[in-house]
Amino acid sequence: MSKSTNPWVSFIALLFATFVTIEAAAFQAPVLPSVTAHFNIPVNLAALILISYFIAVAVFAPMMGRLGDQFGRRRMVVIGLVVFGISEFMAAWAPNFGIFLVARFLQGLGVACIFPAVFSYVNRLFAEEQRGMALGVMMFIMTLGAATGGLLGGILIDAFGWPSVYIISGILALLGLVPLLVWVPESKGEPATGKFDSLGAVMLFITIAALLSLPTWAANFGRESWITWAVVVVGVISLILLWRHSGRQAAPILDVSLLKDRRFAVPSAIYWIQMLMNSGIVYSLAFFINNRPGGSASQFGMVTLALFGCTMLASPIAGKLIDRFEPKLISILSLLGSLLAMLYFVQMDTTVPLAMVLIMAGFIGVMLAANSTALMKLALGAVPPHKSGAGSGLFSMLRDLGLPTGSSFALAIFGLSSALHTRRVVEETAERMELSESLAEELLAAAGTKSAELSADLTSALLATGNEIDQVLEHINVASLGGAITNVGYLMLVMLTVALALTPWLAKRKDIQAVSG
Repeated sequence: MSKSTNPWVSFIALLFATFVTIEAAAFQAPVLPSVTAHFNIPVNLAALILISYFIAVAVFAPMMGRLGDQFGRRRMVVIGLVVFGISEFMAAWAPNFGIFLVARFLQGLGVACIFPAVFSYVNRLFAEEQRGMALGVMMFIMTLGAATGGLLGGILIDAFGWPSVYIISGILALLGLVPLLVWVPESKGEPATGKFDSLGAVMLFITIAALLSLPTWAANFGRESWITWAVVVVGVISLILLWRHSGRQAAPILDVSLLKDRRFAVPSAIYWIQMLMNSGIVYSLAFFINNRPGGSASQFGMVTLALFGCTMLASPIAGKLIDRFEPKLISILSLLGSLLAMLYFVQMDTTVPLAMVLIMAGFIGVMLAANSTALMKLALGAVPPHKSGAGSGLFSMLRDLGLPTGSSFALAIFGLSSALHTRRVVEETAERMELSESLAEELLAAAGTKSAELSADLTSALLATGNEIDQVLEHINVASLGGAITNVGYLMLVMLTVALALTPWLAKRKDIQAVSG
């Protein structure tokens, strides 16, 4: 790295590439209901849109981190932006759901080239006492993309349709090549000894694909299905074999020595839980806000703006704080704050004012900024210099595993809870109105598809009881949404409790300085 290069100029140029991919990821929340309806797929299968992307990110991130050390980190970011941009256009014009999923996979591959390299540049460009501020700025840029992406996505979808968000992302990705090539010098690390771990890469792919898709299989085939349990068995066996295999390799695709180091493993695990929780909140709110009476994609865009906007504004402050105070303490306090927010989340129903949802989302965003910045400094600071590529790639993989896991679990629980509550309310309604079993089943089907096109017999039966058709369907929808969002909230509370239980094992500043020093 040239000493004459201003590290902040280079870093901001790198962060433009990060901004583009984060903004594109934020587009997925408001676009998900529209894409689901366009390709006529059930809500439970909507998670495949996210899983196909994150499988590629998680599997290829460790690999691309090592390749960046060997062939150049800037080169990997350039490749990533080109692949990402092309795949965004491919998604916008996908003729069917299968092609759309392929495009999403390629988007993930592009991101896998970018993030490990950017994480590696943090330690290369800045001294230990400056990394907190650098990571705070990084969180600012990332959440700026998330905040503007959610709001802009909702506006674009309402005005021009869902393909427009992918076209915008593709254009921004290609524009991001300009500052990258002008202001970022090439940087290489120490190439790993030994041949490429191709068998480890295959096992990593099987493990991540199985575990990330598990909630979707369980939601669609049931917990008792042999398909669900086959996925569990394949994922667990592959993970065990991968762990044992990696310990015997000179250059493993999964560096287990880092995962055995408490200083790296614990903050990475808590960060994974944090990403899982926030992803679950965002994607469950996407369906809750869009489908409740008076809801819209633009309203959900305001929610994401509040969450990620507050994260954006708080990130530089949090970065400055963790350069002065113990990151471990800041992490604990932020998790306790998130716990308070979740206690409000579980009490929400469809009558909650949008302003209260915005306040809650903003508070969660501040806690996210403080905790994420502290955990990133602890985890990346624990990576020895000679393992920079492996460590940044592994951290990027763990980070990105939290997003699809949270969305998959949240969507699975939201979908199942909504269906269960819909059936319960329909049965109560049918009993109260003395509907026959066949008419009750028709009402259940109509409520599940949010359709008011009922048969003449059911329409007559409802009108005979003095009930408007739209009012009956809205009553059922309101009850199902309220029950679904509450169940998702309880899942988030469990996650936060686990994260807090891990905090006693977080390293202190002096332990991290011993590694980087």
